[in-house]
Amino acid sequence: MDNAYKKEKRKFIIIISILAVCLLLSFILSMSIGRYAVPLSDTFKYLFGQKIDEMSFKVLNNLRLPRTLVAICVGCALALSGTIYQSIFNNKLVSPDILGVSSGASVGACFGILVGFSTGLVSLFAFVCGFITVLLTLLISKAFKNKSNLIIILCGLAVGGLMSSLVGLMKYLADNEMKLAEMTFWLLGDLSKVTINNFWVILPVTVVGIIISLIFSWRLNIISLGRKESKALGVNYNVTTIIMIIVATVLTAVSVSISGTIGWIGLVIPNLVRLLIGSDNKKVVPVSMLLGAVFMVICDMLARSITPNEIPLSVITGVIGTPLFLFSIFKRRKDLEWKTL
Repeated sequence: MDNAYKKEKRKFIIIISILAVCLLLSFILSMSIGRYAVPLSDTFKYLFGQKIDEMSFKVLNNLRLPRTLVAICVGCALALSGTIYQSIFNNKLVSPDILGVSSGASVGACFGILVGFSTGLVSLFAFVCGFITVLLTLLISKAFKNKSNLIIILCGLAVGGLMSSLVGLMKYLADNEMKLAEMTFWLLGDLSKVTINNFWVILPVTVVGIIISLIFSWRLNIISLGRKESKALGVNYNVTTIIMIIVATVLTAVSVSISGTIGWIGLVIPNLVRLLIGSDNKKVVPVSMLLGAVFMVICDMLARSITPNEIPLSVITGVIGTPLFLFSIFKRRKDLEWKTL
């Protein structure tokens, strides 16, 4: 028993270490790679505060650094949200937008773009509408007076469908030249307009979300067993569920309000992590955060460098995420028990 525990602990430490190194390497490469290539030597000089030519400094300081830092936070937040939702609803097919937060944020962003708001106000509207949509989902589910998580999921799907219809209406009303293109690009994910201010907004939210998730990770293991089992083991199911839903919702809403809608990360990453290290959330939570950050940085690097024009992020995450998700299903096909809706 002790040998098995030590082996699992060693495996966890090795995976964490490898992902930390991969994150550092992807950060450095992301700073250097793009339509305007910056030599690695200049990147290292910049990071260590040494003087470099003016053009490289502007690219690194004003574009690459904020974009890469935001990509790390967004990837971390979305992967963490997916882990939380999948544990709460005990369903490996659940993603961060299950309660309609992404659809609601899309409504807010499209409305802001339609009326001509600034980028900052568009992000603010996206966050507010995303959060309100989740509250609406929870209020509607309460009206059914049924404590089943299935009711919450179904209400989330219904509200999300309504929000998607509103997005379609606003796209129909938008002009074909500028606003429709801006809406479409935002709905597919975009980090091209982020600034260092966006990083200072998402950083504290991500850090607080990480801390709470790490503290509650063992409780996620218990509430995934069900309401009765949680009570028997001394965990308040309702309080824990509400706290973690709020954490996951805020993480998703802030991320989507800054980056636009980015699919697959919250669905694929937790499943890949469980394939690597099992279902213990005390390990899944930190590994998911790191892997999500690495995945997001790599996808963003590809989005801005493989073609002359930038590719929307959801296109890249979908192309990479689909085979990875199918691979995780294939590897766990014998022991996965999928919860059908």
